[in-house]
Amino acid sequence: MNKWIRMTALASLLLASAGAVAGAPAATELAGVWQGKLPIDATTSLTIQFTFAKDAKGGYTAVLDSPDNGAIKNTPASGVTWDGGNVKLQVATLSGSYAGSLKDGKINGQWTQPGSTLPLVLSPYQKPVMSKAAMDALAGTWLGNVNVRGQTIGTMFQFKKDAKGELVATFGIPDQGLTDSPVTNVEFDGTRLSMNIPRVQGGYTGTLASGQFTGNMKIGGPGIPPEGLPLALKKGEYVAKVYPLKFSTEQFAAINGTWKGKLEMTPPQGQKVVLNLVVRFGTSENGQYIGSMDSPDQKAMNIPISDASYADGKLMFKVDAVKGEYNGTVSGKAITGNWVQGPLNTPLVLTR
Repeated sequence: MNKWIRMTALASLLLASAGAVAGAPAATELAGVWQGKLPIDATTSLTIQFTFAKDAKGGYTAVLDSPDNGAIKNTPASGVTWDGGNVKLQVATLSGSYAGSLKDGKINGQWTQPGSTLPLVLSPYQKPVMSKAAMDALAGTWLGNVNVRGQTIGTMFQFKKDAKGELVATFGIPDQGLTDSPVTNVEFDGTRLSMNIPRVQGGYTGTLASGQFTGNMKIGGPGIPPEGLPLALKKGEYVAKVYPLKFSTEQFAAINGTWKGKLEMTPPQGQKVVLNLVVRFGTSENGQYIGSMDSPDQKAMNIPISDASYADGKLMFKVDAVKGEYNGTVSGKAITGNWVQGPLNTPLVLTR
């Protein structure tokens, strides 16, 4: 089932009141959104949504989404058949198929992939409706720290209304340059909050009391308890920490500017991954020397360089937020060196 949960990450983490909605599918009509939970193992499940639509000839098309996994979005299905009581389809890009039968308003079926067959019960999906009072109470920025395998990670959730007056939610790890990662299936009744966080293959549930959410954040990956990790959230504004770098004027002149490179690595799955990296050295508004790193492919931007040195053509910089370090030799417009992060130790050439 690795196709369901695979994720490549540079960073170390890399971490309403119910109401009927018009258009929800009737028990005997397939068109609409149907949702269920696919049990990955004894402690983990994956939310699955099939959106069915009827074409001009009376047949059906379908797409597959998972609110829990951002990599599974608008995945097309083929061979959709529906006889009023039984549905079958294939999802070629996932090497999977689904077949089920309608009973008591639900489709009881099985999802099949090579080497596994798992039960999947689908029900007509009704999007929760959040009251205006609950939406107003939730609106804003909420911050909190979660401890992941001994590392304290600062998290940020932002809630706001869009032009249609609907709630939009995002998740971030600002110290690691991650912001505006979509949050889905947000439900809040004024006290109890639940939401899915596709970026970390998990979600959050918490209870609001005295201006603070107390709850747990579930994260996909080994060593995480089934109930998730404790995470308390309070409203606030994120303030980025500034790390002044100790360069002389001559040293800074040698490395000032924007440097770009490609980081190549092979994860345990065996498929080579290439990540574009951007390293910047410049000055702050106060005239301090500062640095940052971007990983555009992961949408992680402005990760602060926490320490750096340059002498005799040798450049070193550290990025504490992702537990990484670079050492290289500067020669004109190129730096040849190695990026080290945990067990990863790989060549990285930067050019400007």
